Amino acid sequence: MKNLFNQLFLSAFLLVSILSSVCNAQNLRKNDVIKLRDNTKLEVVIKEVQENVIKYKKISDVDGPLFSVNKSEISSIEYGNGEVQNFEVAVEVPNYYSPNQKTPPAAVSRAPIPRNKFEEDIQKATPEKLRVIYNYHKVKSKNGLAIGIAGVTVGVLVAGIGTGIVVGATDPNGQFKSYQDELRARNGAWMMIGGFVGATTFGTIGFVKAGKNGSKATRVKRELTRRGESLSFNINPGFNAVSRAGYLTLNMKF
Repeated sequence: MKNLFNQLFLSAFLLVSILSSVCNAQNLRKNDVIKLRDNTKLEVVIKEVQENVIKYKKISDVDGPLFSVNKSEISSIEYGNGEVQNFEVAVEVPNYYSPNQKTPPAAVSRAPIPRNKFEEDIQKATPEKLRVIYNYHKVKSKNGLAIGIAGVTVGVLVAGIGTGIVVGATDPNGQFKSYQDELRARNGAWMMIGGFVGATTFGTIGFVKAGKNGSKATRVKRELTRRGESLSFNINPGFNAVSRAGYLTLNMKF
C-alpha cells in the first residue's frame, strides 16, 4: 500500500513537472527581431502585419503603446518561431522609359477650372480670337487709365483754381473786400467742390475700367501662354534688290 502511494505521488510530481516545463517553454518564446536597412536591429513583439506597415510593442513594455515602422525601411524580420522574412528594395528611376519607347511628349499644363463665364469663353476660343480679345481689352485698359489720369488732373486743377479765387477774394483778416468779392468767392468754392468731385468720379471710373480690362487681358495672355501661342504676329513682305527675290518676315510677340 505504501509502495502504491509512493508511485502515485511520483507520477503526479512528474506530470506537474512536465506541464510546468511546457508552460515555461511557451512563455519563453523568442522575441521578434526587425532588421532595418541601416543595420539597426529592433527586438520587439510584433502585433500587426499590415500591407505597408509593421506594428509592434517594445519587449520592455509589452502593455505600452503600439509603434509602427514602414516596410520600405525594413531589410528582414526574424520571427520568434524561427521564420525569417526578407524584404526587397523597390527602386524607382524617375522619367525612365524603355529604349524601344518613344521619348515621352512634353507635359501640357491642364486648363484651370473656369470661375466665370469669361474664363469659360476664352478656354473655348481659338488662338486667333483670343488675340482679338486680348487687344480689345488691352486698348480698353489703356483708355480707362487715360480717363482716370485726365479726370484726376483736371479735377485737381479746377479745385486749385477755385481755391485761388476764394483766397484772392478775402483780405488778410478773412473778410470780403466787396460784394463782388463775395460772389467770386462763392464761385470759387463751387469750383473747388466740383473739382474734387470730378477728380474722384472720373478718376474712380477710369482706374476701375483700366483694372477690369487689364485683368481680362492678363487672363487671355495666360491662356495663350498655356497653349504655347504668341500674343501677336506680323507678316511683313520685303524685296532683296541684290538677289531680285521677294521674301516674307514673320514677327511673333510672346
